[in-house]
Amino acid sequence: MSGPSDWPLPKAGVRFIVPQYLLDKMQKNTLTRGLYIRAAGYYPNAAGHHVSRSAHADDLLLYCMGGEGCVQVNGVVHPVTKGSLIMLPKGVAHSYGASLQQPWTMYWIHFSGLDVAAFWQHLGFCEERPVSSIGLAPRFTSDFQILMQIGTTDFLENSLVYGANLLRQMLSLVRVMQHQNIESRSRFSLDAIHELMYESLHMDLDLDMLAQAANMSRAAFCRRYKTVTGTSPYKHYLYLKMERACQLLGTTDQSVARVAELMGYSDTYYFSRIFRNMMGMPPSQYRAKRYG
Repeated sequence: MSGPSDWPLPKAGVRFIVPQYLLDKMQKNTLTRGLYIRAAGYYPNAAGHHVSRSAHADDLLLYCMGGEGCVQVNGVVHPVTKGSLIMLPKGVAHSYGASLQQPWTMYWIHFSGLDVAAFWQHLGFCEERPVSSIGLAPRFTSDFQILMQIGTTDFLENSLVYGANLLRQMLSLVRVMQHQNIESRSRFSLDAIHELMYESLHMDLDLDMLAQAANMSRAAFCRRYKTVTGTSPYKHYLYLKMERACQLLGTTDQSVARVAELMGYSDTYYFSRIFRNMMGMPPSQYRAKRYG
């Protein structure tokens, strides 16, 4: 397999490659042989990132979170901007690289499986259009972040089974997002607001930042958000934090204190109290039930 490149990992970047013995298990497991992860990563502000493959034996998906760059397939150059999804099935020779002036931030994943060809067909891939726009996609971003957590802990077969089926869900969601990408900067966009929330789960909610992104005053933004969603931005943000905490408790071995820290809480007791109020049980009990 051609596999991921050996491009130097940027600061705060992530890259993991699933060991061959686990790939062998994924190929045989009835839950994963249709679609499974070979490698994945996250390159923030990837200045100098450039890859060229004349022989490509992996299936590859890249999602641009920010910045810009381009991808070349069959001699045709396609621009890549924030919200672009690059689709590169095996056998498609290609090259791609980040802009020198505004280098991209990119999630990527190499995958294989018996169902891959069917998924490419479902996504409407053609070599003339290897780049698709799905816009700001907070759920998609969150799923990638979960995959990064799986890959940066000890490799466990159960975690990779979870990751494989999460990938199946992500690819299924792409087609929906392709059709729903009607985002406009001139109007209130929940996608853009929720994307900012997802990117800020490790700290306190900044209502002023969200209001500025929506081109509204803080008060007007809160009123509009509640009218559209039926809840306050703070309550939804708290729900997202606890949802992410549940994912970390259920898919990693990190301590409750570390999960609290990742969610922006320096006081583990305070985090546990909020978690219990929302989930009906403390974090330790949730983890025990999850694994039990």
